Amino acid sequence: ATPRQSWPSKIGMSGLYAPKPRVLVINDDQSLLESRRLLLEACGAMVLTACGEAMAIRDAIVDPVDLILIDASNVGLKHGEKLCKIVRDVRPEQRIGLLVQPEMDGSTETCADRVIPRTGPRRILVEANEMLDGRLNLDLWQNGNS
Repeated sequence: ATPRQSWPSKIGMSGLYAPKPRVLVINDDQSLLESRRLLLEACGAMVLTACGEAMAIRDAIVDPVDLILIDASNVGLKHGEKLCKIVRDVRPEQRIGLLVQPEMDGSTETCADRVIPRTGPRRILVEANEMLDGRLNLDLWQNGNS
């Protein structure tokens, strides 16, 4: 009989640390992608970014994340909704937030879990944190930063 190699088990270690939430941010504007990435990383998220539809679809389908944020304010609501539906068809359980211009109301028909008005970084963080079950560290933003 060949001896089995013993590897340390990670079972039972989940109480020691919480894994960083994984967030995919989709936007056609590279500078906005970078600012969203920095913002979410500062609050403890592991952030992936996708610029352009093909990259966004590939990343959303191939590499599962805890939350996808689609910035429809740049690409347009119709295009953002199209991306949302493509992801939903493949991953129906995926949490998706749709970032929209502030003047759009929350009654917008969408397949996203939540419509998030782009009224500033704090609003985006608070909404994303709720969608991630409170797994972001918002201490930096508790003093009214916006």
